[in-house]
Amino acid sequence: MKFSEDECRALFEKFDVDDSGTIDFDELLLAVKGEMSPFRKDIVKKVYKKLDYNDNGVVELDDVKHFYNAKMHPEVKKGRKTEQEVLQEFMETFEAHH
Repeated sequence: MKFSEDECRALFEKFDVDDSGTIDFDELLLAVKGEMSPFRKDIVKKVYKKLDYNDNGVVELDDVKHFYNAKMHPEVKKGRKTEQEVLQEFMETFEAHH
């Protein structure tokens, strides 16, 4: 696609929601997918409330530990990883995109 310099600048400014001078994964995803529908927002809120096991307004590792079960993970079943290692890897996927 061919864009003029002004068009590129306008697109970049539209995508760079936090005005950081960079476009991170979440900004790109928002630009491509758009806002969530009210129905999806409601579901996400319900899931978040359920995950926030200690009801402090933040989903923390201890909250996730309450629900996340890695016993059946293939690497745990083969004895290559512990449940704790799999849980940690799972949590790191969220930190990479936050």
